[in-house]
Amino acid sequence: MKLPTSKTKRIYLINRDFQMRYVRLALLVGLCSTLLTTCLILFPLIQFRVIRFPNFLPDPFLWAIGAAALINFVIVAFIGVLVTHRIAGPMFSMTRHMLVMGTTKRLDFVRIRSSDDLKYLVRSFNNFIEFLRRQTESDATRLAAIARQLQAGNGVEEGVAAIQELHAELEKRL
Repeated sequence: MKLPTSKTKRIYLINRDFQMRYVRLALLVGLCSTLLTTCLILFPLIQFRVIRFPNFLPDPFLWAIGAAALINFVIVAFIGVLVTHRIAGPMFSMTRHMLVMGTTKRLDFVRIRSSDDLKYLVRSFNNFIEFLRRQTESDATRLAAIARQLQAGNGVEEGVAAIQELHAELEKRL
């Protein structure tokens, strides 16, 4: 039997569509800012003939430009995936918990990593779950008391009135 190890495989692309949309946006912003900065730096230098480009550029210069662009692309993509992972993780957990709650009717809390963003949203979600738990416990306690009253055979009319009152309260929540 293989014992589980303490190392867990971390999946960084939790919600691929969501994360790639923002990584592409980050790459576009990075590309635009790089091009703008390059133009703003080179234009005056070329205009005032501080630097002159020959009709051809030497291969090492072209390789350096390509390598810098590739390194920039990789860094922006990597940081984009890491940042979106911290946002997509809590969103994925909350969505999964909502689906589980919808099918199993269990009210469980969402747990996230300390490095995740959207902690305030998860905290609000967990507060909502706690409210639902307290409300459900209160309703269950009231129903149990009504059931005991009806089983004892005492106050059937009061029991029916209590059931109707509880039913009216539940209808108001909907």
